[in-house]
Amino acid sequence: MIVLSTISEFVNNGRIMSVYWGFAIGGTVIFAITAIAALFGLGGAESSGDIDVDMDGEIDIVHPDSGIFAFKLISFRSILAFIAMFGWGGVVFGEYRWKGLGAAFGCGLVTMVITAFLIRFILKLQQNGTRANASLVGKNGTVYLAIPAGGRGKVVLDLGDSTREITAYSDVALAKGDPVVTTALNAEVFTVKPL
Repeated sequence: MIVLSTISEFVNNGRIMSVYWGFAIGGTVIFAITAIAALFGLGGAESSGDIDVDMDGEIDIVHPDSGIFAFKLISFRSILAFIAMFGWGGVVFGEYRWKGLGAAFGCGLVTMVITAFLIRFILKLQQNGTRANASLVGKNGTVYLAIPAGGRGKVVLDLGDSTREITAYSDVALAKGDPVVTTALNAEVFTVKPL
């Protein structure tokens, strides 16, 4: 009960206003900086420079606003929005003591939910620029890593506007530079034949 009485004294004597102002100003400044950085493509994988990676398989990269639930309620920006609006709600309603604290919390929560909905909507607008593997059957390419008879190697497909490296299987031996065409796809491995 000592903790509750200390909190009650903190809220009732108006000292909580300094906390509201700190959250309001700090949350707003950090939210604005991250929003401006995102607008200019800073503060993420885009800002880390060119990365050259040679790997097989796929990797999932988590967006900073992905959140921890399917709804994405708790994400970096939604928490920042909560902090900023909790602070501003407290600045506006702080004179009402406990009711003001509840109103500040409500303002923060509503803003957090709105931000989560906006982030969810914006992330749905993103497009994956890669083609589906099934659409690569029938495409021409060139052997990149030699394929032994009955074995696997690498092929680079020319897709017109881009190229794609794939893992390929062939019944016949194919040397580096041989032109091929993809004929089938089985478990992420393409079957190719010489042209």
